[in-house]
Amino acid sequence: MNSEPHIVIVAGEDSGDFHGANLAAALRRQLPQIRLSGIGGQKMEENGVELIFPSARLAVVGITEVISRLPDILAGCRAIRKHLRESQPDLLVLIDFPDFNLHLVAPYARRLKIPIVYYISPQVWAWRQGRVKSINKLVEKILVILPFEEEFYRRHGVAVEYVGHPLLDEFKSFHCKPRSERPYVALIPGSRSGEIKRLLPLMLTAARLYTREKPSTRFLIPVAPSIDIEFVKKMIPAILNDKITLLRQPLSQALQKVSFALVTSGTATLETALAEVPMVVIYHVNQLSYQLGKRLISVPHISLVNLIAEKEIVPELIQDDALPEKITTKMRTILDNSENYRKVRQELKNLKKKLGKAGAPQRAADAIISVLRENE
Repeated sequence: MNSEPHIVIVAGEDSGDFHGANLAAALRRQLPQIRLSGIGGQKMEENGVELIFPSARLAVVGITEVISRLPDILAGCRAIRKHLRESQPDLLVLIDFPDFNLHLVAPYARRLKIPIVYYISPQVWAWRQGRVKSINKLVEKILVILPFEEEFYRRHGVAVEYVGHPLLDEFKSFHCKPRSERPYVALIPGSRSGEIKRLLPLMLTAARLYTREKPSTRFLIPVAPSIDIEFVKKMIPAILNDKITLLRQPLSQALQKVSFALVTSGTATLETALAEVPMVVIYHVNQLSYQLGKRLISVPHISLVNLIAEKEIVPELIQDDALPEKITTKMRTILDNSENYRKVRQELKNLKKKLGKAGAPQRAADAIISVLRENE
C-alpha cells in the first residue's frame, strides 16, 4: 500500500459530516500518515479532512426542492470531479447522499478507475430498489449500519459488510436519567432550513396546544450546526418565548434533558431512541415530492426506529396527518399516560440491544483499509 495513501470522502449533510468525521478519526488512528480530502462540513474539517466544497451548500430534502439548489449541486459536482481527476486518490469513500453520490460522483470515479467504498447505504431497500444494480457495478464494497441491510445486499449479490451503527459510539456513555430529572419536551425539526421551515411551525403550534392543559411544560429546540440560530428564533411566536430554550450542542447531550420529543423523520429519530426518549415522528414535504415519492416507497414505516424494530413502537404522522391537533393528541397518548410511556421506553431499550455494540467507525476504517490493500 502507498506509504501515504490518499482517500477522498464525500458526505452531503450534517449527519454525513458527523459520520465522515468519526470515520476520518478512525482512519487516522490506523494510518497517521493518511491524506484525507473531499466534501463535508466543520466536523470533518476538524478531523483532518481537507474540504474542497462545503456540504452545507448541497443539503436538500424532497424531489422538487432540488431544483432551487441546482446551481450549488452543479458547482459541487464540478469541484469533486476536478479534485478526483487532478489528485487521483487511492480510494473514494461515499457516505449516504445517494442522488449526488450515485449519479454524479461514483460513475465519474469509476471511469477514472478509482476504487469506491460506500459507507452507510442509500435507502434502496425502501424505494427505487433498481439502484442496487448500479451500486453493484460501481462499488468494491458497501458498509452497512442497519441489521436488515446486510441480508438485502447479499440477496442482490453485492459485496457487503455490516459494521454496526455509528451512533452507538455517541451514546455508549449516555446516562439515562429518571424522567423526573428530564423536564423538557424536545422539538427536533431537522438540520436543513427547508424542512425546519415546514416542520417547526407545526411543532410549535402543537406545543402551544399542549400547554393549554399543561402550562408548566417547557420545550427545548436543539439547533443543528449548519443552521443560523437567529433563523430559528424568528420562528418562535411571542406566546412561547418564555417556554422555549434553544441549544447549540450535540443532540446526544441535549437529549439528557428531555423526557419526550417531536422529531422529524431521519437520523434524529434513532438518536432519540438511543436516549430512550419516547417520541412522535413527523414527516412533511412539498406535496408534489410526496406524491412522487409515495409511488416509489416500499416499506411499511418511515422512521428508522420502527423499521429496525419491524413494528410500530413510536407513532408516525405523515404529510396530511402531520397536523398540530393530531400531533398533540399523540403526545398526550404517551406523555400523559405513565403505562404507555413505560411500554415505549422498554421497546426503545430492546431496540438498542438489537443494534449491537459500539465501534462502527473503527470497523468501517478497518474494512476500508482492507480494500485499499486489495487495490494497491
